[in-house]
Order: sequence, then C-alpha cells, then structure tokens
Amino acid sequence: MTHTHPADTDARPGRAQVRVILSGSVPNLVQWFNLYVYATFAPYFRTEFFDPTSTDSLIYVYGLFALTFVVRPLGSWVFGRLADAQGRQRALVAAVTLMSAGSLALAVTPTVHAIGAWAAVILTIVSIVQGIATGGEYAAATVLLSEAGTRGHRGFFASFQSATIVGGLVLAQTCLLVLLASSSHAAISEWGWRVAFGAAGAAGLASLWWARGLGHVPRAPKAPRAERASTLGSLFRHQWRPLLWVFLLTAGGTAAFYTYTVTVPLIVRETFLAADGSGGELTATGLVLAAFVVLMVMQPIGGALSDRIGRKPLLIAFGALGMLATGALLLASARVTSPPAAFAILVLAFAILTCYLSVNGIAKAEVFPAHIRALGVGFGYAVANSLFGGTAPLIYHATSAREGAPHVSIGFITYMTALVAVTLCAAIWMRGGSATALDGAERPARL
Repeated sequence: MTHTHPADTDARPGRAQVRVILSGSVPNLVQWFNLYVYATFAPYFRTEFFDPTSTDSLIYVYGLFALTFVVRPLGSWVFGRLADAQGRQRALVAAVTLMSAGSLALAVTPTVHAIGAWAAVILTIVSIVQGIATGGEYAAATVLLSEAGTRGHRGFFASFQSATIVGGLVLAQTCLLVLLASSSHAAISEWGWRVAFGAAGAAGLASLWWARGLGHVPRAPKAPRAERASTLGSLFRHQWRPLLWVFLLTAGGTAAFYTYTVTVPLIVRETFLAADGSGGELTATGLVLAAFVVLMVMQPIGGALSDRIGRKPLLIAFGALGMLATGALLLASARVTSPPAAFAILVLAFAILTCYLSVNGIAKAEVFPAHIRALGVGFGYAVANSLFGGTAPLIYHATSAREGAPHVSIGFITYMTALVAVTLCAAIWMRGGSATALDGAERPARL
C-alpha cells in the first residue's frame, strides 16, 4: 500500500490552509458533539424513551446507537458523491445541518410517559437520520483537511479532524459535568438530557453560520475527465485494493475508539458510583473530562510526529500495544476506585489510541485519487464502522453488564483483541516511503 513518508518541509502552511482547517474542523467539532451527547447521556434518558421498568432499556438505547452506524455506509455514498462532485465543504454543511436538526428534534420530543411507544419510534428515526449524516460528514471533513495540508505538514493538518472529534467528547462530558454539579442524577434523567441535545443542535447550526464568514474554500484538484466518475461501481472495479485496506485498518481502530472513549469511561463512572454514590460519579466524570482534554491535545502531536517518521510506525504501535493492553485496561477500569489510578488508566488507553486516531484519516486519504477520494475514504470507513465501531458498546453491555458493580467478560476482551490484530495486519501491509495521490500529479494507490 502506498503511503506517505517524511517529506520535504520547505512548504509552509499559509492563511488559506488555516482557513480550510477552521472551516472543516469547527463543523466537525459540533457534529461529533451532537453524536456524543447521545452516547454520554444514554444511561440517563433511556427510561424516557423505553419502559422504565425494563432492565434491558440500556441495551435498547445502545442498540439504536449501533443502528446509527448501520446506516453510515448510505450516508458515505450520498455525501461522498456530493463531496467529490460539488466540493467537500458543501457536503460538510449539508451533513452538519441534518445532524443538528436531529438533536433539536430530540430536545423537544415527548417521552414514553406521554406518547408511549411513539417515543421510541421517534428516537429510532432520528438515529437513522443522524447516522446517515455522520457517515457523510466523516469523509467530507477528513478529505477537506487532508487536501488542505502542504507536503511535510499533512499529518499535522489532518490531525485536527481527530482532535475535533475528541473535542466533541469534551463538550459532551462538560455538559454532563455541569449538570451533575448543578442538579442530580434523577434531574438529568428527567430534563437534563434535553438541555444537552438542545445545546448540541444549536451549536451545530451556529457553527455553519460562523464558517460562512471564513470565505470560499477551494475545491479538490480535478482528475482527467475520463476518470472522474465517483460511483460505487468505479470504486469496486478500480480501487478495490485501497478500499479493502481502509476497511481492515478501520475494523480494530474504530472498535478500540468506541471502547476506549465510550465503554471505559462508562465503566469508570459506574465503578465510582457503586463505591461512593453521587459524589463518586461526579469525581469520575471530572476525571474522564480531564483525560479527554489530554486525548484532544495528543492528536496534533501525533499528526506532526507522523510527518517526521511516517504513518506506518504509529499504526503498528497502536496495533501491537492495543493487543497487549486492551484486556488489562478494561479489567482495571472496573476495579480501580482511586482517582489518580483511574486517570492513569484513561490516559494510557488514550495514548495507545492516539497512535491510530491521529493518523488514520490522512492515511486513508493518501491512497485514493481526488475524483473518488471522499467516496473511497467514507465508504470503507463507514462499512467497518457500522460492523465494529458502534456495535462495541452494545456487545459489551450484552456480554458483560450485570446488576451491581461493572463486569467485563473474557469474551468481550477476546473480541476486541482480535479486531485490533486485524488493524495491526493492515498496518504491516502498508508500504511507506513513496509519494501519494496527494503529492502533485494524481496517481492511484498501488499495493
């Protein structure tokens, strides 16, 4: 697999590149803020959409979270074609608008106590819409930021996509921390989650208005007319090797991302809640928020490092360390009640994750030519994401959760380790040291 290697550093980022970074990263930030409000507040609003007496309500809510991933390939196809044909920014704006509208709808949706099963129906419809939006937004933002970078700085530029993904987590956790500090667990379950969804939806629409003030963002370079078809048929016929590689690379990376950033923080909160009640829950939420800030700061550091040593060493490091450490981190998070120890577990998990998260977007963009880049990156990512990413919290709760203290099953640990091993194999498969489709003349990736 063709891949970038440390390149010449003569080219320096200019104002145009900074403008593109802002126009791509700010809408990306609020897009993921909207998504993670759902994941963060799911344990609180589950009884407002499903039977409060059901012990499976959390599984149902995370099942709908998994549904958002199932429909992501549809979003990657629709918005990927739009991004390749009409420009990355136009597709990004459309996706963020759709996502924000969904959050605002949830903020005012009547609960199961008022309209019965229709509450779950509305939650399902909004989940599908937001899944389509997220599938399209990822590719548009990834490609926009990857193409904005100058040679020798692309990893750093593209890392702002992952940094703002984590920024969405930071915003969601901040909302939860503020609500926990100013109200109660019961109040958040009753009305606090509405405040979070409303804030996320309003922030998404505001970001689009703000981004308009940055001016026009240049389109991607054009491929020769005969090669411009951005269709699934063309993708499968001519770009199947890089598509398969993106799928395999994403499989373990996305499973680890949602396990480390959704499941592990949830286990830490539940462990502290069981040990010290609401005070412990508040402490754990603060620890998680601080660790997410560290993870966000790690992203541009990882991206800049990849500009010097290449993407491949970091991805291999993620695969090797992830295989060794995932099981131990999961088990430790369910046992530790010391704040310093819990924070150390989170930061260690996030340091391992950064080796993948900070470079996976640019690594994928570098293997497709411009005329099909958004579709290729988005579709390969979305299919793997739908199978292994959003399903990770669901599989954890279905195999590991039980009444009382959090529990992690050996089966879930084995599942996660196997998926990370797949990503390690994909990273080893990469070829480094040669120019990519982002460097000068368009050339297809080679295996």
